[in-house]
Amino acid sequence: MKLEQVLPALRDGQVITRTKIYNNGQSVWFFKIENNRLKFHVLFPNGDGVNWAYYALKTDDIFADNWEVAG
Repeated sequence: MKLEQVLPALRDGQVITRTKIYNNGQSVWFFKIENNRLKFHVLFPNGDGVNWAYYALKTDDIFADNWEVAG
């Protein structure tokens, strides 16, 4: 799905997700809104990850068509 299709779910408090290529591997990125700010959590292919931290959407996020509502 496109970002505009999952935005209503994000605004309603749900987590949205998409895969992104990062460091030559496919990572799973999760996004949520908390305290009126966008946060992300990422899982890297090697099992490492980043816990919830603040995030600013990038151009590739806006134009991506692989968004999903998590869960």
